[in-house]
Amino acid sequence: MNQIRQVLYVIAFAMFFQAWAVAAEPLKRVPSRAPDDKLIEAFTGKARALYYSFTHPSIKDKALVSDRILAGFTAAPKRLTLPNGTAIYWGFRYKEATTESVAIFDAHGRPRLLAAVDSIPWCDGSGSHCEPFTSIEAYQAHASRTFLHPGIAVFVRDKRDLETYLPYLKRWLHANMLGFNVDCKKPRMAEACKFVTQTELTQFIPIRAYQLPSMQPLALPKVPAAKVPLEAF
Repeated sequence: MNQIRQVLYVIAFAMFFQAWAVAAEPLKRVPSRAPDDKLIEAFTGKARALYYSFTHPSIKDKALVSDRILAGFTAAPKRLTLPNGTAIYWGFRYKEATTESVAIFDAHGRPRLLAAVDSIPWCDGSGSHCEPFTSIEAYQAHASRTFLHPGIAVFVRDKRDLETYLPYLKRWLHANMLGFNVDCKKPRMAEACKFVTQTELTQFIPIRAYQLPSMQPLALPKVPAAKVPLEAF
């Protein structure tokens, strides 16, 4: 009986140590396959949107939401899996890096929020082409110089998911605006990190939300960005 008890103790300790080791691992993005196109198509159904909902305002053509989302995963898709099982996927369109997509899945592998992200200016301070943004005016001036018209369209099936999953999208956007691979300890980045993370994004980036499949516009909940480490993206 004592031997059996000892074996059980060893097994329990090994399981605990493995769980602790996994939890202690730093979060990091990893190269990934794009989200399953069938899941995306099932989530969006036959919903169509005027293209001005998620790209340049002057374009009025309608497109399948699923086509636009999947187009944003044709190059360099990545995935960040959080301790609670939530998975954040993102990528961009082949040869068109300003056309991005984000898909957030729950712990059971089901899509809960999709986003079409367009023309987000960014600067990581690593070169001489731009300084990291430290004000809304600087951000808007850079967007104007580069002829970018930033905008995000968010799609959910259940409007309650906006409150749950929008914070993850906002945190991803923080990392995006800072050029990813964020190191806020760098002298040139400290003030930019403070500006990006402490300013309400909707002040200078239009974000529209829609309920699928009807494309009913939804009010954005006032939720802060999730406290995911920026360096994880």
